[in-house]
Amino acid sequence: MRAHRHGFARGLAGLAVVAVVLVAGGCGIKKSPQLPEVKTPQGVNDLRATPAGEDILLEWTTAGLERKGDQAAQGFYVYRAEEPADGEVCADCPILFRRVGLVKIYRELGAKEVLSFREPKRSGMRYTFKVVAFNQHGLLGADSNLVRITME
Repeated sequence: MRAHRHGFARGLAGLAVVAVVLVAGGCGIKKSPQLPEVKTPQGVNDLRATPAGEDILLEWTTAGLERKGDQAAQGFYVYRAEEPADGEVCADCPILFRRVGLVKIYRELGAKEVLSFREPKRSGMRYTFKVVAFNQHGLLGADSNLVRITME
């Protein structure tokens, strides 16, 4: 009976050694985990704002934007900051933007198409706008150039 127990213990010890080797061995790759490369849409750099009747017309082009793949813009968020026009401009103060619009793209864009967004204007206000592209995964691109316009 004693030999039977001894053989059983040896079998358990062998299984333990195999388990340790399997767990410690892993896949054999020993390097730090890395996040996959994130592909975000490119930013707009030619945003312009002009008065248009009762509105402010924002326009930008698709020049330089990817039109296919993960970096292709699926749309643009429009952001606005506003303050009274008679106040002083603080060059070092943060600009507090609010998202005020969405320009969704439902087709493949041409190389130099002009996109636009209209925003109602109020007299006596100074506005700052920017647009930010987003891709099919919802990832945001870089901020566009900032445009300022004052409504008297």
